[in-house]
Amino acid sequence: MRGTRLLMELESAAARLGIQVVHEKLPGTRSGLCRLRDQHLLFVDKRLRTEEQIEVFLAALSRFPVENLQLLPRVRELLEQYREREKPVI
Repeated sequence: MRGTRLLMELESAAARLGIQVVHEKLPGTRSGLCRLRDQHLLFVDKRLRTEEQIEVFLAALSRFPVENLQLLPRVRELLEQYREREKPVI
């Protein structure tokens, strides 16, 4: 799956989870997920390369339950891989 298609699928999944995605130039600030009152916002620096933006989406979406969300198999696989990679080692 090409990077731009994957990015579109991840953005669509974020919307279905109720996450508002904001693409902006973020000077001196990192991209990432935040919560403002009852709304989740995902800030994505639009100057990032496609691969870096995908990483931002994977980091954010991996924090939400997606079991009941219809996702392409490749997207689900990447989210699962990301979750496994980010598990703390005890």
